[in-house]
Amino acid sequence: MAKQKLGKDDFGSPDKRPGFFKIIWFANTINLRIPPDFKHHLVSKEQTERAILKTPRGNWVVKIVQKEGDLYFAQKGWQQFLKHHSLGHAEFVVFKYNGDTSFDVVIYEQNGCARNYPSRFTSPFPFFSCVMKNHNIGTSSKVFIPRTFQQKHLPLSKQGIILQDSEGVSWPVTVTISGNKLMLIGGWKAFADSHSIEKGDDCIFELVEQNMMKVHIFRHNN
Repeated sequence: MAKQKLGKDDFGSPDKRPGFFKIIWFANTINLRIPPDFKHHLVSKEQTERAILKTPRGNWVVKIVQKEGDLYFAQKGWQQFLKHHSLGHAEFVVFKYNGDTSFDVVIYEQNGCARNYPSRFTSPFPFFSCVMKNHNIGTSSKVFIPRTFQQKHLPLSKQGIILQDSEGVSWPVTVTISGNKLMLIGGWKAFADSHSIEKGDDCIFELVEQNMMKVHIFRHNN
């Protein structure tokens, strides 16, 4: 498992990059306000129009908009970043500015610890990942399939999916449409319970065949 570190640079010196933090609440899941006292670091036109948010999962381009003198990470790109990282209520996010248009981002869980990520996962097959939240485990648990993954690799129709664990055991799961979204629902709870999946675990769903996904589970406390 790879852990993010922001304490010191490669030469052992304290990290002196400017930065700021935010606690995720409902109000900033639409747009995220950049602190006014941070704005003087963003001086060029490009720096006030977009940002690149970097985590071990990749890079996200987020539009910056100005409203009543304040700067915000704006809707679409920011919301995609939130969804891809399964960011939830009261989680703590630190942004460290690299001096161009990019920020290194570290996410802290509600327990106060920095989120761990699996070592960079590679595969010749398409895959998506999901950090488990309350709605992914328990009685009415489900997993939403990201829209971009769905549109590219899965038809928008009800179908069965087979989940395969690390031992090659297969678990049939129902795929259900909710609005224009696909979600794994029927059978997912049995899979999650059998594999002791917990909140904070990072699950990677790898589409190895047309209707079969291999599930890789990375434990949050490992």
